[in-house]
Amino acid sequence: MKKYKENFKLLKKNHVYSEEMEHDACGVGLISSTEGKKSRKVVEYGIEALKAVWHRGAVDADGKTGDGAGIHVEIPKDFFIEKIEVTGHTHDSSEICVGMIFLPRNDYAAQESCKTIVESELTKNDFSIYGWRQVPVDPKVLGEKAFQTMPEIIQVLFKSNNPELLNKELERKIYETRRKIENKAFQISLNNFYICSISSKSIIYKGMFLAEAISDFFLDLK
Repeated sequence: MKKYKENFKLLKKNHVYSEEMEHDACGVGLISSTEGKKSRKVVEYGIEALKAVWHRGAVDADGKTGDGAGIHVEIPKDFFIEKIEVTGHTHDSSEICVGMIFLPRNDYAAQESCKTIVESELTKNDFSIYGWRQVPVDPKVLGEKAFQTMPEIIQVLFKSNNPELLNKELERKIYETRRKIENKAFQISLNNFYICSISSKSIIYKGMFLAEAISDFFLDLK
């Protein structure tokens, strides 16, 4: 506590912090394993933590539409190896990369255009694509407004063709490719196309539902 107070005074003295800049913000929670081991329990605790801060989000008059809630988790390798095998591919020792993509739900031509851009840019940047995966969801838990604006939610599963590209270098390459994808989509005015997350390390599940509904909507989190 003493060190906190000392650091607080130091920040104020150097004009890098001011109470006037403080505002109410979204509730945020961080759950990790002190043993550094992967565990389903960590995800379950994260979901429970999210549900515990439901009061930090706005609620629409329909009682079910929220202003956004989500969870950021490490990519479960074994889970996605099974999904890769469903596409007819065999996973090797390379990192599994997953992109969580939101597409315009009712515009099938736009969906195909979005997929084409993603596939083209990934291929150009030395990635191999395993395939696309429809993310299983339960729209019944959504409010009316959330359902009206719900996107088509899919995942692209891919890997780097360069086995020496690892960790930060791989993440940087993925980020650069993401920016190219987004720029291409912007150039041809593709509306309602959004890359929620794309990484070899982690994945984000989020939507305009109440925090308590996240695991009911995204069946992957069950």
